Amino acid sequence: MNNNGAQSKVVDINNEQAFTPDPLYKLMGIFENSDAGVSAAEDLAANGFEDKDIELFCGVPGEQTYDFSGEDHGLAAKFLRAFRNITFDRIIMDRYQNALHEGHCILMVHIHKDIKKNEAAEILHRYGASEVDYFGLAMTQHIGPDVTGEPHDPDATF
Repeated sequence: MNNNGAQSKVVDINNEQAFTPDPLYKLMGIFENSDAGVSAAEDLAANGFEDKDIELFCGVPGEQTYDFSGEDHGLAAKFLRAFRNITFDRIIMDRYQNALHEGHCILMVHIHKDIKKNEAAEILHRYGASEVDYFGLAMTQHIGPDVTGEPHDPDATF
């Protein structure tokens, strides 16, 4: 898998500055490799999403940068990660962590207006995202490839 070769002016892969203590109001998607993730990031930017709101993590280095436990980023991050882990989101976040551990990529985009959520999800799916989830306040929404509501198999493999 090519997870380090993709280059982009829109997003830096595994940028430590992109650390977020919680994915609140973010859309996350899993990509096979960095080329697909970078292409999706560039399409997001071309469609009005700001570069600063787009993050890409790839492979084991991305897993370490994202810091799923929060251990490396202080008490607040550790608390927020622990809180999310007592909810059903633990299962969803485990899926994202496993994808990184297996060498895949995760793209995250901050959603400022709910109306942009489906547009962003369509872009992620256009580039082959196998999972797309939106983390809202007190809810997480899975968004399948057909954002009109067709069922999606979250256990599908690449």
